[in-house]
Amino acid sequence: MPRRGKGDETPAAKEQRVLLWGSYGKIAQPELSSWDPKQEPLIEALLTVVESGATLVLRPGSGGRALGLAIWEGDFRHPPVWVYTAAELDDWASEVIERARGRDAAD
Repeated sequence: MPRRGKGDETPAAKEQRVLLWGSYGKIAQPELSSWDPKQEPLIEALLTVVESGATLVLRPGSGGRALGLAIWEGDFRHPPVWVYTAAELDDWASEVIERARGRDAAD
């Protein structure tokens, strides 16, 4: 059976629909400003990347709930790493520091 078209919706009906679905509010999600990463390892990792001559690009994602970290070495861009929690950012920093130490030990 064919469905009848919506037709023209009145402004009052539109407002009521918006009020109905908008009344649930936002779901609380941790935002970047509420993260508390370990500061010293994070700063060490950031400076280690820049000291190597690479460029580090930080960008927000997922509506301000994630952080993308992309390292550029010259014209080569490594795939960005997306972190969604402060703990994941701490893990990223630790990994960068360990790689740099391994590279320095090999020299």
